[in-house]
Amino acid sequence: MIHKLTPDETSYFCEQLALMLNAGMQISDGLDILCDDIDDKKIKAVCDVLLERLNSGETLTQAMKSSGVFPDYAVKMVQIGEMTGRLESVLNGLAEYYEERAELNRTVRSAVLHPLMLLVMMTAVIVVLIVLVIPMFGEIFSQFDSSVSDTVKSSVDLAYGVGTIMLIVLLAIIVISVTVALLSRITSVKRSLANFVAAFPLTRKMSRKFSLSKISGAISMMVSSGIAPDEALENAAMLVDDKKLADKLLGCREKVLAGEYFADVISSAGIFPAMYARSLKIAYSSGSFDKAWKKLSDRCGEAAMDAASGIVAFIEPAIVIILTTMIGAILLSVMIPLMNIMAVLG
Repeated sequence: MIHKLTPDETSYFCEQLALMLNAGMQISDGLDILCDDIDDKKIKAVCDVLLERLNSGETLTQAMKSSGVFPDYAVKMVQIGEMTGRLESVLNGLAEYYEERAELNRTVRSAVLHPLMLLVMMTAVIVVLIVLVIPMFGEIFSQFDSSVSDTVKSSVDLAYGVGTIMLIVLLAIIVISVTVALLSRITSVKRSLANFVAAFPLTRKMSRKFSLSKISGAISMMVSSGIAPDEALENAAMLVDDKKLADKLLGCREKVLAGEYFADVISSAGIFPAMYARSLKIAYSSGSFDKAWKKLSDRCGEAAMDAASGIVAFIEPAIVIILTTMIGAILLSVMIPLMNIMAVLG
């Protein structure tokens, strides 16, 4: 069984298919050459499946759909490209779109993975403190006379108790984070998590920026490929996990079908910031709407990247400060009694 293609792999396939069409080759002939030259086993397996389907008489859309490894959005866009005769343009747009999505995914993974790695490392430090360091101090204190030992025993017990509680909390955070990451691969769970993140006050703005990056990138690609505005809005809604935003897009689609002006509908819906919406209206009046959407897509993509980078820049130092403070508190709880003992003995 072949796993679903990643955005990077999807971008690569779309780029290669577009190059084949640009060179005037039949896609089946191009895939045959690609199968012979590629070393990656997964890519080669997908090439073999597509080639087999195409040779059996299926269209590219049917071959991609029956393979089960391409994103639904990519399959639908290829179908539109075949129907409108703009397949090469659509494939080029898809290649660029999924390349941008891959870069955004890497930035988001970095924003999540780095803090998680810090938690794991700090948890390991606390484990060492609880298992080795604190018991060692306990043994040192037990060698003093009973009056001194009784005085500091409560401090050692307190340090051990605080360290244990901290360890339990950190382990719980790590387990919950890993569980959420694994469950997010399930479509229904992923959609629920996205709705939660979109509604949660602390993550609402960040989620909005990521969603706008997806929407603007998709619409930009579709507009430049000659896709009708109502179809562009419907397809964009399919990409968004945020239900409220998806409903807004579908509402805009209904208004466009009713005869309202595309730019006016987007502006009044409040999906994009007012400044961007005004730029779209001006661009539509001047006939340069494809360039306007591209520029909007670039700006939204940069905003999403900045948001992800900002998360990393804030969370990592915060975690370091909090956890080092926790570790310092544990060490001080056993070091201060020891220093007092040394002062008395001195």
